[in-house]
Amino acid sequence: MSRVITGQILLILCSAVYLIWWYRGFRPGITVNRIGGVNGVLLLVTAALGIFGVFFSLTPMQAIREPAVSRSGIVIAGVASYFLLLFITKIVFHRVVTTELILIVGWTMLELVVADNLYAAGALSGSSLLTVCAVLEAAFLISIVLYVAYYRMEEMKAFYAAMVPLVTEAAAMMMLTGIVLGEWLFTDATGRSMFC
Repeated sequence: MSRVITGQILLILCSAVYLIWWYRGFRPGITVNRIGGVNGVLLLVTAALGIFGVFFSLTPMQAIREPAVSRSGIVIAGVASYFLLLFITKIVFHRVVTTELILIVGWTMLELVVADNLYAAGALSGSSLLTVCAVLEAAFLISIVLYVAYYRMEEMKAFYAAMVPLVTEAAAMMMLTGIVLGEWLFTDATGRSMFC
């Protein structure tokens, strides 16, 4: 479980560094090299934190019960959702397709797998799993709405709106981490969580 928590912390840090990179590189009215100098270092750190965060977050854990949903089911639903959203955002809303869409869907898939793995390992109770899924869904919806709205907004508003998903997704991971650590701290001697 400690490796999974480490992965989540790395992904939270990834979001924070990415936020700094975005702020430095995309402020309206300022032209900077987004991949050179300090910005280049920030981008490399973001990528490294992201890669290691995903790697650690997907660490296999010994299951003590059946997962709520299979990992393959989450992946299949995620891939189908990506192509459906690609169609809807491009054809219906005429939104230019950018990498943010795959990042939003990919992050949501990852976090659902992490939450389900933690549930199967007994590190997350059933009620906590439902809470986490609701928060992940809210973060996903906020991200998708802002993804669609981005090119329809005034430049400065769009600049700040683009930061919101990084904040909400980091907050969702912080909440997941906090719940898992809380349940671990409040587990009695028999291994039964007080939150079950």
